[in-house]
Amino acid sequence: MLKALPLIAALLTTTSCVDYQNRFAPSRARRADTGPDTRGLLPFFDMKDAASLRHFAWGVSPNAFDGERRKLEPRAAVRFQVDAAAGLHFVADLASAVPQRVRVRVNARELGEWAASGNTHIESPLQPCDLLPGEATLVEFQSDAGLSLYRAGFLKK
Repeated sequence: MLKALPLIAALLTTTSCVDYQNRFAPSRARRADTGPDTRGLLPFFDMKDAASLRHFAWGVSPNAFDGERRKLEPRAAVRFQVDAAAGLHFVADLASAVPQRVRVRVNARELGEWAASGNTHIESPLQPCDLLPGEATLVEFQSDAGLSLYRAGFLKK
């Protein structure tokens, strides 16, 4: 038994060595992480559309759906892709069970604050510098008690 210990120790030592340089994909298969994949994102979506699921960033419940709207947590975000930045307005149709204030940010810039009670429509013009055409645009909703979202997006006015 004692004669086998050095052999076992040598086997364990050599099998624990790993060539970490070859554990990663070759450079041609790697690419920089430039944020969410914008393929398939639209400038506007309706919660009744099955394609709306790909727009959820965080705080949107894919299961809390009544056929028309989805439940948003007090802090939620959705993402879009716009092709041109000029002349766009952000629009959203929301529902709130209690009177509350709703704040909206587009790409981390405060867009505005609205009073929400029952069904509420919000709309605000955007500056072209707020959006990067062809890149994912993040829209964050912040409320006191959470909301329900019917539809949201960017429309040319």
